[in-house]
Amino acid sequence: MFSQEIIYQHLQSKEYGAIITLLHENGNKLDNDSNIHYAINIFINDLFNYVKNNEKGVIKDLNHDLDILLMCHTQKKYLLNPIHLLQLIHILYPRVAVNYLYDVAKDFPNDNICQKILKEFQKQKETSEIELKQIVYPKRATENIISISGQKFETEVKNKENISWLKVYLRSNELLNIVANHIRKLKSVDRVNITPKSNHSDLTIYARRPYNIIEVQEEVTLTLENYFSRSPADPIFKDEVISGISDIAYYQILDYIIKLGVGLEGFRNLSCKMDEERYRDYFVNYLDSLSNNHMATGETFHGAGKSDILIRNSLKEVLLVAECKLWSGQANLKAAVNQLFNRYIVWRDGKAALLIFNTKASGFTKIINTAVETLKSHHLCFSFEGKRFETSYSFLFRNHQDSEKLIKLELVLFNFV
Repeated sequence: MFSQEIIYQHLQSKEYGAIITLLHENGNKLDNDSNIHYAINIFINDLFNYVKNNEKGVIKDLNHDLDILLMCHTQKKYLLNPIHLLQLIHILYPRVAVNYLYDVAKDFPNDNICQKILKEFQKQKETSEIELKQIVYPKRATENIISISGQKFETEVKNKENISWLKVYLRSNELLNIVANHIRKLKSVDRVNITPKSNHSDLTIYARRPYNIIEVQEEVTLTLENYFSRSPADPIFKDEVISGISDIAYYQILDYIIKLGVGLEGFRNLSCKMDEERYRDYFVNYLDSLSNNHMATGETFHGAGKSDILIRNSLKEVLLVAECKLWSGQANLKAAVNQLFNRYIVWRDGKAALLIFNTKASGFTKIINTAVETLKSHHLCFSFEGKRFETSYSFLFRNHQDSEKLIKLELVLFNFV
């Protein structure tokens, strides 16, 4: 039975993530018990004091937990009281992008930090609107758009009275609902409507602020190009033999991740504005469409925290646990490996991936060599299995609590510089 003692036990060992998991799963109904409500307040105060009294390098491992605590509130899983919410905003700013803090900061218009967030958000919005007004929209013959031989889809930006939207035309009406649901998961998309026509229906797509419609067009185009590039024989998995730990499915997934990332490298205008979360969401959205018998989810509770990407079969067996990171040096890569294996890999997991996105540093070859050598020298590394593709490398790692248990790890790197 859940009790305040459980919170105190986790609190004593500084297992903040475990308590946040409980808040996410149980919600504000926990506050109905005065003892548990009191324990939760002690936990939040202890967490914030720990962050306040330690240097940034010491609390870096808590960034993920703090982000999840914010998500608990914004997703209405567990609503923080105003005092705690304001404290959390102060902790997260400026590490967390203002577009993620705006919806909570606007409730505190008199607070100095929140005022900065609101001003920065408004500045970003005005910059996007200026860029949008400078765009020259090509005129197209809409009635001929879907008649191009072999073309699966076409997009067109529409603009009227300072309102912009994106039209998507498909060759087949049968795919409208499937594609609409696929596009709705994109970070830049606010809503997708199916617009019925007498002869051929289409999709109408609106941008989520602070993205402009051209960013939406780029992301939708890239998503649909990857979606329609798959073989007609999809899903890619063998339904009659697949299990959660199939090597065949594991390498198929990795191949699609590589293909997807390489395609994304060609969209510099889109990718230069993406952070770790948007990279993760983009991969999850696509990977989830690969099979009717498998599900890809992002920010999913697994082990002692939330893994970036988790792929499971219909029996809930885990096929792949993956972590996404922006390249920021050797030390941070090692920390990412520790985070993956110490927090998200459980004993039954046998396959993992580490996706690294270089968005700033020059000399990508040197980055690849540094990353490979870092993993080779990691204390959990059992063996280096070799290079699969140009920027994909295979390793065997030990489970951090059982040296006899080996885990496949694929290091995959992408370059956006």
